[in-house]
Amino acid sequence: MFSVKRHQTDFDIDKSGHDPEELYHTTSVNLIVVARLQVEDHLCVTKGMFEIQRPGTMWIPLAVLRWYYAQSRENAVANIKCMYDNATWILRHMELSEKDKNRLKKLIRNSHKGIRKLQTTYIKDVNIVARLANMVSATTGDLFELPSSPKNKKTNRHNYFD
Repeated sequence: MFSVKRHQTDFDIDKSGHDPEELYHTTSVNLIVVARLQVEDHLCVTKGMFEIQRPGTMWIPLAVLRWYYAQSRENAVANIKCMYDNATWILRHMELSEKDKNRLKKLIRNSHKGIRKLQTTYIKDVNIVARLANMVSATTGDLFELPSSPKNKKTNRHNYFD
């Protein structure tokens, strides 16, 4: 048998080599890139930053490029999971202003649209689609909710009994 080492410790700045502000910036940029994914797009990761690869926009066939850089859908899903794990850590442990927290929550919510389009791209791979759906559901709990804005109640001027 084999054993799986699970992630038991919190994010440690000294071990990771990442500055928390750099982590916040990188995670925010990656969330924006994921939100802009379209159907048939592929995600490429270079030096921790996400890039979108669109078929037909490069002079080298996309399959050759992805093979050369060892990019696969499994790598893409693992990197997306890492991005969401980083976003969760940031929301739980970093001291952010309320404005920055709400901005990150909004970016997470917007990234779900790109994830749904990525699910459409990989619709024939049930495992990938299920893993992506699990990530979306894992990032929709109470921690990720935006504060509700008070809506102005419309007053009906013609009904005096309300």
